[in-house]
Amino acid sequence: MQRITTMDKRDMRYRLIIFDFDGTLVDTITDVGICFNQALKNCGLPQHPLERFGSFAGGNLETVVSKMLPADQVTQENIDRVKTCYRSLYLASSKPNSKPYEGMMELLQDLKKNGCKLAVNSNKGQVLLDDMTEKIFPARFFDSVVGYLESRPSKPDPAGVKLIAEQTGCSLEHAVYVGDGESDVQTAQNAGIPCVFVTWGQGSAPDEGSAEWLQQAKNVEQLRQLLL
Repeated sequence: MQRITTMDKRDMRYRLIIFDFDGTLVDTITDVGICFNQALKNCGLPQHPLERFGSFAGGNLETVVSKMLPADQVTQENIDRVKTCYRSLYLASSKPNSKPYEGMMELLQDLKKNGCKLAVNSNKGQVLLDDMTEKIFPARFFDSVVGYLESRPSKPDPAGVKLIAEQTGCSLEHAVYVGDGESDVQTAQNAGIPCVFVTWGQGSAPDEGSAEWLQQAKNVEQLRQLLL
C-alpha cells in the first residue's frame, strides 16, 4: 500500500476525480437484481427479493455471485453458470430503471467546467461499462473509463487507478476516489489517494474518523462541497 497523500483544498483543487459506477454515479440495483434473479432461475437456484441485492454488492462478479448462492450451493461450477447467464441477460437488457442519481449530472458538468478530469473505475466488465456510460452519459463525457478485464486485476487492486492516471495525464497527487463500497475505500487506500465514501449506494459506511484521507458524503450536495 502506498502512503496516502492528503490535499489542502485551500491551495489546490482536485484535478482528477475517479468515480465508481454502480451505486455511486448510477442507480443500477433494480436492473441488476432483475437480471440476477432470471439467471438464478435459469440455473435452477433460489431467487431473492429485489431489496436484498444491495447486500450482495461489493467486489468482482465472482464474489457477488458467491454471496447470493445458498451455502451448500457455492461451487465454482454454479458460480460460473450464474456469471455466464447473468452477463448475457444483463448485456441484452435495456436497463430501463438505471439512471444517474439525482443531481449527479449537474455536479459532473460543473466539475468539467472547473477543469477537472473525470474517470470511471468499476469491476463491471469493460464492454458492458463502455456500453452503459455511452448510453447514459453524453458522448466522450469521461476522460477515462476502466472496467474489468481478465488481463488486469480487479478492485481493490490499484491497477485501474494507475491506468486512469496514465490515460488522463494526471498525477495521483491531485486525485480523489469516490465510491460507495468497501472495495472502493480499499482501492483508494491501495493507490495512496484520498477517498470520499457516498452513503446512497449499497455499501456500509466506514469509520469516518479512522483516517484523515477518508471523508463521507450523505448526498450529492455534500459531495459537491467536498469536490468543488
